[in-house]
Amino acid sequence: AVKLIASAMAGGLTLLAGLIAWSHAGAAGIIPTAHQLRLINLLTTIVMVAAVLAIVASEVLWRIVMRRASGELNARVQTAFLVRLACREGAALFGMMVSYLAARDGVLRAYPAYWVNMAPYALFLSFLVLHWPSAEKLAAEAGEVLP
Repeated sequence: AVKLIASAMAGGLTLLAGLIAWSHAGAAGIIPTAHQLRLINLLTTIVMVAAVLAIVASEVLWRIVMRRASGELNARVQTAFLVRLACREGAALFGMMVSYLAARDGVLRAYPAYWVNMAPYALFLSFLVLHWPSAEKLAAEAGEVLP
C-alpha cells in the first residue's frame, strides 16, 4: 500500500510538471510585468525557505511518529514514512505552483533561473528513489531511529 501511495504522489507531481512545461511552451511572446517578476521573486524566496523547513520537519516527524506512536511496528513505520513523504510533497507542490505562475506569466521564458522553483520536486523524486519503500529499507531506517 505504501508503494502505491508513493507512486501516486510522484505521478501527480509529474503530471503537474507536464502542465508547467506546457504552460511554458504556450507563453511564447508573453512579456512579464515588473509586478509579476517581483511576485515570483518573493514567492521563490518563500519556496526555498519552505522546502528546507519541510525537509527538516519531515525528518523530525519521522522520528516522532516512530518513537511515540503505538501499535504494530510495521504500521508505525508505514505511517511515519508517509508523513515524511507528505511533508516533502507539500514543498514540491508549492514550488510547482510558483513555477506554474512563472510559466503562465512568461517569467520562466524571460528569466530561466526561476526554474529553481522545481528543485523541491527534484528533491522529492530523489528522496523517493533513494528511499523507495521496500520492507528491507523501511526496516533498516526504522532500526536507526528506534532504541
